[in-house]
Amino acid sequence: MKKYILILVFLANVNLLFSQQIIESNNKFSFDIYKQLKNKNENFILSPFSISSAMAMTYAGSKNNTLSQISNTLYFNKNLKDFHKDFNNLNSFNLNKKSKVQFHSANSIWIHKDLKLKADYLSINKQFYSGTTFFEDFQNNPDKSRININSWVEKNTNKKITNLLKPSDIDESTRLVLVNALYFNGSWDKQFKEEQNTIENFQVERNKFEQKTFMNTTTNSAYFEDKIAEIIDIYYTDTRYSLMIIIPKSYKKMKKLEKKLSYEYYMQFNKQKNNTRINLTLPKFNIETDISLNETLQGMGIKDAFNSSADFSGITDQEKLFISNVVHKAKIEVSENGTEAAAATAVVMRKTAFLPAQVDVKINRPFIYLIRNTENNCIYFMGKVINP
Repeated sequence: MKKYILILVFLANVNLLFSQQIIESNNKFSFDIYKQLKNKNENFILSPFSISSAMAMTYAGSKNNTLSQISNTLYFNKNLKDFHKDFNNLNSFNLNKKSKVQFHSANSIWIHKDLKLKADYLSINKQFYSGTTFFEDFQNNPDKSRININSWVEKNTNKKITNLLKPSDIDESTRLVLVNALYFNGSWDKQFKEEQNTIENFQVERNKFEQKTFMNTTTNSAYFEDKIAEIIDIYYTDTRYSLMIIIPKSYKKMKKLEKKLSYEYYMQFNKQKNNTRINLTLPKFNIETDISLNETLQGMGIKDAFNSSADFSGITDQEKLFISNVVHKAKIEVSENGTEAAAATAVVMRKTAFLPAQVDVKINRPFIYLIRNTENNCIYFMGKVINP
């Protein structure tokens, strides 16, 4: 019996090791895409994990230069066999953990009824991404197809992400839509009590402050500081998950922080953090972002996939496909009870047309936040609060 238990532990550790490359890829991409969006002087949220998941299903059918560009931008392993296995191991790691938080990731493939996909491609998506397959008549009834996809997303995000696809996203030339839906709901390990809320100033500009509702508590947290910023983990009831807050030490240091922000800086926190008693003051916030990532991904290096140069011959030989839109929608609500966050990403493809010991931490100025796994460091959600 002891040998059997040891074997199970060994296998679990091996799966985690297999997943590390995917986690590193996801996290590096997280900070890259943040840098593309950071100049927007507004609140935002995105899910790098959801984007990576939807793009991974797309990557599975890419070839030649299209494959290289996606690989280079999202840090995907070019050995597709190992890549799919790693992604599957990470998803299995997430799903197999009994947890007090709700964490749910789902994939789906929506195919035009007359389009024949390659058996290998369908097998890969089913085996490694648990992609549910649906057939739609995009050509004759694109709006009904759009409504069906939106309903699936709504169901798999606990009704938090609605109307992911707009009427202009789907038309008679749509042939394939690849979708990931991600949902997270966690209660705080150390609850905030509403009666301890305070109304205080939040700095929204260099010389401008607005009164906001702040939650207050004292908690034990992983903590790190340098000359530019303070970083803390606010744990959920399952302490393998946390809301990480990265706050500059002054309003004027936000730009320096964003310039320094990187995968390496993130890993520095994970290596040097200390468990610290913290008097925490955190604003309540509720943010929703709805964005097309076409220009962002093209600016990061994925160019061929969006035009007639695209090579998705690993998906089908029947028609030449290209990506017409990568739609991403995410939402987060942080309150006394905890955090509820959801995201969905759709890759829409069309047939080719030429187109210290105890510290006080007051989160009272713009800050960066992440929802992450503290056990394997995987980043699921990421964003910025300018004005809660």
